[in-house]
Amino acid sequence: DLTRNILFRLRMMMLNPLYLLLCSAWFVAISESSVITIDCTGQRGRVKRVDTWTCDRNGGSECGSSIEDCSDCGEEGSLYDGFAYYNLDGENHFSGPGWDCRSKCRGRPRSSGSQQKTKTGWCYYE
Repeated sequence: DLTRNILFRLRMMMLNPLYLLLCSAWFVAISESSVITIDCTGQRGRVKRVDTWTCDRNGGSECGSSIEDCSDCGEEGSLYDGFAYYNLDGENHFSGPGWDCRSKCRGRPRSSGSQQKTKTGWCYYE
């Protein structure tokens, strides 16, 4: 019995680093978001956000966001993409600029939609 206990502990110590490696690889993959450089010609000073939602039949919600940011008034800006997923119990996973769209899915299984917001600032040039 003692030998079996020692062997079990040795196996667990050997498997533990592998388990940690797999978990950390999963975490890195789930936490990456997309950031892309975009051309801001004709859009300087503007920030446009498009939010999307998809409601599954089991009460889960996938909430996506895409943000075009030209607010620094330069020739180039950034596009940020991300999502948040909520299951029926409220547990969530995020990647980038997701949002909480659960209210869009309450009582609406198998539905989807989108909304857009644009904010324009002032750019001063000398």
